[in-house]
Amino acid sequence: MIKSEEETAPTDNVDALRAGLSKLDIRGEHHRFLVNRMGSSGSTWLVKLLNSHPDVFCYHEGVLAQIYPQKSYTSEHVVNFIRSLAWDDMHGAYKAIGDVGSSWLGHIHAVPRNLFTTGILLRHPARMLNTRLKVFEKDKSFTKIDPSTLRQTEERWGIKACNEMDQIFVQDLFHIVMQIRAVDTVDVVIQLERMNDVEYCCNILQQLTGIHHEPSVVDLFIHNPVNRRTNTVSLQAVLQEFSSEQRAWYNAMLKEDLPRCGYALDSDELLETPTRPPSADGVPRSALPKEFRGYELQMLKQAVLERDCEIGRLRGEINDLRAVVKELQGVLAGVQNSVGWRLLEILRRVRKRVLPTGRVPIAQSVEGPRSRTKL
Repeated sequence: MIKSEEETAPTDNVDALRAGLSKLDIRGEHHRFLVNRMGSSGSTWLVKLLNSHPDVFCYHEGVLAQIYPQKSYTSEHVVNFIRSLAWDDMHGAYKAIGDVGSSWLGHIHAVPRNLFTTGILLRHPARMLNTRLKVFEKDKSFTKIDPSTLRQTEERWGIKACNEMDQIFVQDLFHIVMQIRAVDTVDVVIQLERMNDVEYCCNILQQLTGIHHEPSVVDLFIHNPVNRRTNTVSLQAVLQEFSSEQRAWYNAMLKEDLPRCGYALDSDELLETPTRPPSADGVPRSALPKEFRGYELQMLKQAVLERDCEIGRLRGEINDLRAVVKELQGVLAGVQNSVGWRLLEILRRVRKRVLPTGRVPIAQSVEGPRSRTKL
């Protein structure tokens, strides 16, 4: 399955998203939240944890249910999903309703601050990349190699990946960099590794949902992880799983940005993160980084191409249907003009004159129904 976004110029796209999300049909007074994340970041576990509270309902990529059975979805699908989150109050059964994984950074930045709390879920990039390399050969869901992303990577870092696995590695690195550079645009930054601390975890859940989660329940979830696809080893051991080229690319692309979100390049040590300004209603989020806007433009261009191809395919199918209808009309006209059809029409008219509809044959009316002899 492929993700793609609608194409416009960068600033126009942000304005278009804001226009599409500014006038939401709000129902209910419950808290709403959206979390952006990449694959293999612990989102399944986070959603289970959020749903452990009886007053919280959280989708896990809920947009997928709306687009099934389509194989891809666009920015418009995500916007419609966010609108449904704003509209559906679920009969007042919950105090907080949200989603993890459906919204991309552009949507996260565009939703009204006073209506949605927004977050980014992070996991150490080396571990996400390691999981991707282990899983990719068997599961290529939500994966498409985007030439424009590879081109930007080559232009900015001089990196040229040739084989499919390296291209996936570099593309994921690019997305990770864009995500890190956008951490100041959201209300809550969730680091999976720090969620092992009950107090930190409860605080994050409170910020995201506005609801206090019971520490004993949180502790239970901390000791019950899900979807572990790779062995838990040291970060040094993870890096050794990469090829020498992949390690060089990893260092080149992340060395300047990774410490911003509290991760070290080559160790499991969690660093102190810069102090974030408190979130307050009515205060605009920080602007998206210039690099992300350029990346967003490339993604949107790709979506326009995909949409044009889909429109062309549908037009071709319509033309094929028209040709079939025209052919069938010709066959029908040929049948109606044939000698056999004309003879059949003559016989039908004769029959109507001899036996009008509803009239009973003479033999039956004279003879009447056959009587039964009584014993």
